[in-house]
Amino acid sequence: MNYFAHLHIAAVSNTSWVGNLLGDFPVDPSHLEVDLLAGWRLHQKVDVMVDQHAASLHYRSMPRKGRRRFAGIVQDIVMDYWLIQYWADFSVTPLPSFCDQAVQGLVKDKYRSPERLKNMICSLEQENWLPNLGTIEGVDNAIHSIMRRWKYGEYLQDFIDDLPTVIAQAEAPFLALYPDLLRYVEDEMQKAETIYRLD
Repeated sequence: MNYFAHLHIAAVSNTSWVGNLLGDFPVDPSHLEVDLLAGWRLHQKVDVMVDQHAASLHYRSMPRKGRRRFAGIVQDIVMDYWLIQYWADFSVTPLPSFCDQAVQGLVKDKYRSPERLKNMICSLEQENWLPNLGTIEGVDNAIHSIMRRWKYGEYLQDFIDDLPTVIAQAEAPFLALYPDLLRYVEDEMQKAETIYRLD
């Protein structure tokens, strides 16, 4: 899951907006404040659950131009695309309202964010591009953003060249995976509450 899904998980779990994005940025968890650490930990658990889910394994094994070993990177982005397409199935909050709430929550803790995340939040303040992650252009931009930052970014070009297929292939895996993920997050939050009460 990429930025949008992790923000949705922050909302449903009532954990830090910034904390739930920190898993995608270089941080030292031992230096994080309690609320940010809880979000960071949830992000890590979500990533492991998604990577191991049968729907993800199926998606990464599908025939396409891009190399199978890099399909998981693209999967995170196209899962965001499908979450936005099916938004009304997973949230009663209208999409524009949720996107505004997410940006407001991120801005509130911008000062506690690492520099690259802080820059991203600043760009969201100027123009809330979260809904664009549900467009082909938004997916293209997100993949190109990774390509610019990552030393192996050139290997993602094949996915760009085959983008309509890459996106279409992710619809069924997303629908199989995301409800399971939300149940997993709910279970994790209940476990955390139980531990807190015992302490």
